[in-house]
Amino acid sequence: PPFGIASHEFRTPITSLGLHAELLMRMGARGGEPALAAVEPRLRAMHRQTVRLAHLVGTLLDVTRITAGRLALHPEPLDLASVVRQAMDRWRNDLSRAGCTLEVRIAEGVTGRWDRERIEQVIDNLLANAVKFGAGKPVEVFAESENGSARIVVQDHGIGIPLDDQRRIFERFERAVPTKHYGGFGLGLWIVRNIVQAHGGEIRVWSEPGRGSRFEVKLPRLSA
Repeated sequence: PPFGIASHEFRTPITSLGLHAELLMRMGARGGEPALAAVEPRLRAMHRQTVRLAHLVGTLLDVTRITAGRLALHPEPLDLASVVRQAMDRWRNDLSRAGCTLEVRIAEGVTGRWDRERIEQVIDNLLANAVKFGAGKPVEVFAESENGSARIVVQDHGIGIPLDDQRRIFERFERAVPTKHYGGFGLGLWIVRNIVQAHGGEIRVWSEPGRGSRFEVKLPRLSA
């Protein structure tokens, strides 16, 4: 059930934050301020879990907006290359931790009017999927112009998606894998599809079990 999934997803980072905070308090109680070298990894872990909680809350807010038909866009002139490069910078450490090498091919001069925050959200969600389901394998990201449209491609070489599941993964709370093996609400791709469609674009997936997944987003290049 959706609320059961939400409860589980929130409990994990909250429990982690509590454990790290307790360890820091114990370290401090042992005498004076703990050494920075010992404290820093705990603080970094707490920061990651705080970011994760903020993302979970944002996801639930987006569900409310989309369901109510209130997904507002704020288009502005954008250079797609710049947006994708910034996303790569945000995800480089996560990809490294997951053992994923990164190949990026970005064409210059692909401009249009899009909502920066929402396009970043699309890229972040697709990269999160690649890290989750393609850990230890290469990830490829392409951004280019094609037939008057802007095209973003995120390709992983992970577990892949059976053909029968490829349509329903874009639906709300739908998943192609068991929750106990891979976390998440089952909302990321549904939100991505709604954002892309709100821009007048489309998203497609090509995948085979055991051979990874290729997600392709096409966006109309409205005059920048």
